[in-house]
Amino acid sequence: MKKHQLFKPAVLVLAVFLLPLGGCGTGESRYSAEFGGVFDTFFTVTGYAKSEDGFIAAADKIESRLTELHRLFDIYHEYEGINNLYTVNQNAGIAPVAVAPEIIGLLKLAREGYELSDGAVDITMGPVLRLWHEARAEGTSIPPAEALREAAKLSGIEKLIIDENTVFLSEAGMSLDAGALAKGYAAGLAIREAEGINALLLNAGGSVTAAGTPPNEWGTWRIGIQNPDLSADGTQTYLDVVNGSGLTVSCSGGYQRFYTVDGKVYHHIIDPVTLMPADRYKQVAVLHPDAGIADILSTALFILPVEAGFLLAEEFDAEALWIDASGSWQASDGYKDVSRAYQGDSNG
Repeated sequence: MKKHQLFKPAVLVLAVFLLPLGGCGTGESRYSAEFGGVFDTFFTVTGYAKSEDGFIAAADKIESRLTELHRLFDIYHEYEGINNLYTVNQNAGIAPVAVAPEIIGLLKLAREGYELSDGAVDITMGPVLRLWHEARAEGTSIPPAEALREAAKLSGIEKLIIDENTVFLSEAGMSLDAGALAKGYAAGLAIREAEGINALLLNAGGSVTAAGTPPNEWGTWRIGIQNPDLSADGTQTYLDVVNGSGLTVSCSGGYQRFYTVDGKVYHHIIDPVTLMPADRYKQVAVLHPDAGIADILSTALFILPVEAGFLLAEEFDAEALWIDASGSWQASDGYKDVSRAYQGDSNG
């Protein structure tokens, strides 16, 4: 498997931390494979398998599936023989587009997230997010307020028409941006379809999905929550470890994509009300069995006031941690139950 780097040591990559463990007498070893080039993210697959070949086959299947889903959910490029979100956007106000079932599922989840978050996560905000993306790429200014307001007029979940196998944006100039959930949704699909590994963990860059029971002394995965602040020597560390399996831990924070103009930091998570980067928190972490829902919720909770966020998390049976601008923590009871920090375990 030349395209992967295969290794067996402990891993600290983005939001995941694993202790160096063996298979506890099961005859399985732990392997990890790395790959990139999809969803603008570096992925790590970690799992226990009886052979390296078996693990490699499963990792290859995960990479192949994520590559396929990346092309379907891509809003920037077209691919021969594929109707993807780029195709849908190009046909806004023109005609419905026949799409794959994966796109229909993604958009239905996005619409549900919009309704339950009272519009905090809006997949039709593409024109607004495009202005911020272009400004971030240029790096010297922010989008003019009037341009943002004009772009926002093209948003509207009611203008997203989803049929049995077609999607239509009813107004010319509209565009979808699935960045708040596409990666998590894709990771969830890929990991559910994986075969050959009884216990595996997929780190998708701020979203970590844990499946199966690892053969270690705890009988569970231990997943690190990334510290939104760099350490004194400039390295990335983790601030908490949660125990769990059959769940996704999704983190949203302004440190993931940002740029600075006149000494002020502007990140990529845009509040649809102010049309500016949300500024209530440094980071929000969400725990939920469904990777797509976890991604939606971490974005929504990063935008919403904490009171509304608690209610939304409860609506989805999710657990969450909020870290505000001052560094103070608030967490749901369920999060505290699996948190090493809240349990007083200084060893993580």
